[in-house]
Amino acid sequence: MTVTTIKKPDADPTVALLLTLFVIQIGHYVVNGQQRKWLFCLLGVFVGGALCVLPGIFMNVLSTIDAYQTAERLKKGETIGENEYTLPLLYKIVKIVDSEATCTAVVD
Repeated sequence: MTVTTIKKPDADPTVALLLTLFVIQIGHYVVNGQQRKWLFCLLGVFVGGALCVLPGIFMNVLSTIDAYQTAERLKKGETIGENEYTLPLLYKIVKIVDSEATCTAVVD
């Protein structure tokens, strides 16, 4: 497995937050450059919304916080994995369906 890393010091946390919250989770992809993470977060929001509105809202909030925190890390000059999560709770939820997800804050 090849891990793709991303370095984007021009990432804007506010834009990531707004795009993730209001435009189908796209802040992960457009601002942070994390396509795979975007797909899994989008899937989680849709599935959670289909099961019951509250899980969908919960996933949306977690995903938005993660997009913002990841953009902050990128802006500081950190290099992150293409499928790396910053928020441990979101990582633990997504890890159920995506075995390649990573999180530096959680030791597996």
